Amino acid sequence: MSKEAILNQVRESLQARGAKNPHSFPEPLYTSPMKITQENLLAEYIQNQIANKSEVYESSKENLIVTLGEILDKLKAKRVLCNEDLPCCCEDLKGKFKVELYTQSVDKCKEEIFGIDTSIVLARCGIANLGIIGLSSNINAPRLSSLVTNNCIFLLERKNIVENLYLGVEFIKNYEKERAKSEVLPTNIIFVAGPSRTADIELQTVFGVHGPRHTFVVLY
Repeated sequence: MSKEAILNQVRESLQARGAKNPHSFPEPLYTSPMKITQENLLAEYIQNQIANKSEVYESSKENLIVTLGEILDKLKAKRVLCNEDLPCCCEDLKGKFKVELYTQSVDKCKEEIFGIDTSIVLARCGIANLGIIGLSSNINAPRLSSLVTNNCIFLLERKNIVENLYLGVEFIKNYEKERAKSEVLPTNIIFVAGPSRTADIELQTVFGVHGPRHTFVVLY
């Protein structure tokens, strides 16, 4: 018997008995289980992102290249991997650093890409009450760009900071649907909470095992 036939029989039985759905769905008592402690989302986000061991820089769209140059100088970066969807022209960094656009499949540039020390990635959104970055992978922003380098710099537009994880997921889904003009969602929605870290059997924290050892967030 098909699923639809079974459901039809259940419906008919309930209608014959005049039964009503015994389950109720009351409105939730809260919209966000985590308390916002700052006066605004930006302050909350910065506080929690720093707690997650990322360095936060405040900049503007016009000064992004200057801010990026300062961070890259601090890191003594040599090679910089850039996604194609960045809001600034990374060609302007070429005077001091070797800038490489991530335009090929990893199968074609595996030996090259794993030798790059720093990447620059555009964040889709920030989650204020967790202090994390929301990312989505697509043809202009491959997943590996936020994983493969020792240092990762995330660019985050201030207006894209939302209160909680649910709103972050909705934001990224809407972003990708608008970008692709399609209802098909990306293969990856990723949330990054600072540098990669793990602990061994002696509970010693080790950074950089599964991703970047150092992360930076530039707000613009």
